Amino acid sequence: MTLPIPPNRMTRHRLTWLLGLVLDIGLSPLTFYTGRLLGFGNLTCLLAGATAVALRAGYLLGVRRRVDPLVGLMLTTSLLGLAVALLTSDPRLVLLRDPLTAALIGLVFLGTCLTARPALFHLAKRLRDNGTEDWDRRISAEAGFRRLFLVVTGVWGGGLLVTATLRAVLIYELPVEVMAGLSQAIELATIAALVAWTMWFRRTRREEREPILVMRVTGGTSTMD
Repeated sequence: MTLPIPPNRMTRHRLTWLLGLVLDIGLSPLTFYTGRLLGFGNLTCLLAGATAVALRAGYLLGVRRRVDPLVGLMLTTSLLGLAVALLTSDPRLVLLRDPLTAALIGLVFLGTCLTARPALFHLAKRLRDNGTEDWDRRISAEAGFRRLFLVVTGVWGGGLLVTATLRAVLIYELPVEVMAGLSQAIELATIAALVAWTMWFRRTRREEREPILVMRVTGGTSTMD
């Protein structure tokens, strides 16, 4: 039997996850602009930002023993970005690390749409931590339940891939100083828009189900997607 998780604990869990996401996205530009204020060059500041991201990923993987595919991907792309930048001395290649990571995540999301359990199914279970005891059964038995996560995962994957492509183009069209912050701003705006759309989509689906539930209560018959 799974004991219910207190609401305050669930709230802290979600806030911790959101703060971690903001830190993952904001750590690199914060380090870059701090370095610029101290008088260091673009490449040095970008390398410092990439190093900070790599150290955070290494901490999550090593010290906290948190095995997370996203953290592993973040660490891998950070190390690759550092290696490429040191070999070519091109600061724009360092900036490409973040959109490359977002593009890979988007491709992974889209790839999981071809499987029995789309990526957002696993993410939703991780964030909720309660009331998901029968989700594994429902994702296999209920087509409508799987379709919900299929649509959301597809939209997230496509959104991340499109904006990652836009960021990559802008990196070579705008000055490095601009894109060091603008790239992450675009990423945050994309995530905020996707979260808002997901909440709207869930609310719409819930409203669509209410008439069906009323019919069942009053003795009518119907089927849910």
